[in-house]
Amino acid sequence: MGYTMTFDASHKVGRGGGHVRGFIRHIARDVDLDAGFQFAHANTNIVPDRTTLNFTRVNDGAGGFRALRSVDDKPPSDELEAYLTSRLAAVNKPLRKDAVVMRGIILQLDPKWFDEHNHDWREDGLNAEAVANIEASLKWACNEFSQKNLVGFSIHLDEYSPQLQVMMTPVTDGGRLSQKDFFKGPTDFRRQHKELREHMETAGYDVEHRVTERSREHLSSSEFQAKADRMRDATQDVEDDKATYETLLASLENRRTNLDGREDVIAQKEQELAIERSEARRATEVAQGAERRAKASQIAAQRAREEAERERDQLHATNKRLDLIQPDVERWLDKATFGGKPAREYFNNAAAKARANRAEVQRLIADDPTQQQPRSDDRQVED
Repeated sequence: MGYTMTFDASHKVGRGGGHVRGFIRHIARDVDLDAGFQFAHANTNIVPDRTTLNFTRVNDGAGGFRALRSVDDKPPSDELEAYLTSRLAAVNKPLRKDAVVMRGIILQLDPKWFDEHNHDWREDGLNAEAVANIEASLKWACNEFSQKNLVGFSIHLDEYSPQLQVMMTPVTDGGRLSQKDFFKGPTDFRRQHKELREHMETAGYDVEHRVTERSREHLSSSEFQAKADRMRDATQDVEDDKATYETLLASLENRRTNLDGREDVIAQKEQELAIERSEARRATEVAQGAERRAKASQIAAQRAREEAERERDQLHATNKRLDLIQPDVERWLDKATFGGKPAREYFNNAAAKARANRAEVQRLIADDPTQQQPRSDDRQVED
């Protein structure tokens, strides 16, 4: 597959009316902007955010090119005008007011080549292969028009496709300002195209050996500009649609991420709720067990109180019976015997058992704080 190679030398820069300065500032807009000088430009194809990616150089007068700088706080582009002035000083005859002192030459690789070999040039600039191809086209311009006639050049990356802009002044070795010596007519124009393509092919650029539409035009017509504008608008529409699509995708991805996050939160809350429910069930079971044990304790306490009441009543009755024993019974207990043992011994044993029973009842009452103390009128059993 071959790629086109565009050669456009249609732009003529006249001597008067500030044409030279306006054209130079347009070409070298990156260095002026970098130095803090900003000038208005009529070209609607310019994307200002990418102007800093441009690369501009001025003829150093010694067979090469160098970076521009601000002199005496003037715009750096003034150095291009200064070199042009020095080159025109070599012209033997006075310049006419309508003289064309400079031609703008555009050398442009096929936009398809950038799509396939340097597709990220809008963000990251030119890669090594692109630089090599553009340098090859600049070398051809130096050979074709003489390096000392190239006032400077700029690689523009802030338009719809990268292009090399060369500023050339048509000064002959004999000291004449003559465009016809460099642009002799249609036949020579075709020769220039043919030799440029051959030069680029030798340099390694897979060039297509046909003249492009723009290269056939000797002038930059309004029709070509309109086509360029339509291409720019179409490209912008595609980029806008792409941006809209990417924004939509990003929005959908965000919504999906948010939904996943919500599901995770819901799952977490459900897990926490299940744990809380389980703990509540365990707490309820513990409370119910405690309640059952409390009820059992209450029942047992009630039974103990009832038993204590019965024991106390029995003790009270026994004390009353003992109070009824007459003194002659006392004497009888001392005299009577049973089975060889005095009756008093049997009586004392019975009384000891009664006292022991009473002591046990009192202990039970002391262990139960709800049990009332014995009444004050309860009589004690005496030995």
